[in-house]
Amino acid sequence: MNCLVLVLAALVAVVTGETCTGAQVEAVGFTSQDATIVTKIAYIADFTLSCSNGAKDISLYAETVDGIVGVARSVDGVKYQVSWVEDVATASSGERPIKLYDEQGYASLRKAQRGSEDTSSVQAIATINLYHPGAYRGPWVQSETMAILAAIFIYYYALTQKTRLMA
Repeated sequence: MNCLVLVLAALVAVVTGETCTGAQVEAVGFTSQDATIVTKIAYIADFTLSCSNGAKDISLYAETVDGIVGVARSVDGVKYQVSWVEDVATASSGERPIKLYDEQGYASLRKAQRGSEDTSSVQAIATINLYHPGAYRGPWVQSETMAILAAIFIYYYALTQKTRLMA
């Protein structure tokens, strides 16, 4: 009996799910940029979504470089956030497109992927471009190397000055 109630509740939730038409997105993106102390670069996009048909509390999915991920929604249903991580070695600088899909678009995208079809025919409700300026991987020359070179130069200079004074 409990299983039947859960199935019916899930069915009602899917049937009453709203779709967003005419989506307008205002986004702010963040990326970690110091690769000297981390092994993965974090990408975070915070955004608000407004639909021309007035739809609210929409479940969203995002297609990122990392694959398809779920989008977190705030309690008030106005703000959304999507995030993923990427290895420092593969994280290049530049724009990262994030395609947003509602429930119907996500289902169409998964169906196309399962059937090995072209996924570019599936329309996203919106696309966010997240810019990553690149990761700082440290100085070209380590400070220890510079200290050793400076010590060798000072020693050589002092030795040559000593031989000049002694001669």
